[in-house]
Amino acid sequence: MMSERVTVTGPPSAAARPPHRAAEDPEGTSAAPVRSLMRVQAAHAALTCAIVALVGGGLPLLFAWEPALSRIRILGVRLPWLVLSVVVPVVWVAVARRHVRLAERAERDFAAMTRHE
Repeated sequence: MMSERVTVTGPPSAAARPPHRAAEDPEGTSAAPVRSLMRVQAAHAALTCAIVALVGGGLPLLFAWEPALSRIRILGVRLPWLVLSVVVPVVWVAVARRHVRLAERAERDFAAMTRHE
């Protein structure tokens, strides 16, 4: 089997070198801002999950606590079904949009901070 010959003329060029990685940073100066960004995004995610859990868990508790609400009909549809089919999706979309907006803002702030350093 024959293989192609390669002539080496010098050290690899900058384009051939792998990009600099934060793990190679001996002082760890770039790790702190990344940890800060991760903490902010984790806090936003926890708040989003808490809102969804509150709505998702609170509605059954509300209807169990006040059974008269389950008998209310609007346009022939019982209130629990109306809430589950209209209100819950609207709340989830609003919470999701808010979460994305907060995450994008945190990333923009992080990018601005790292550009200034």
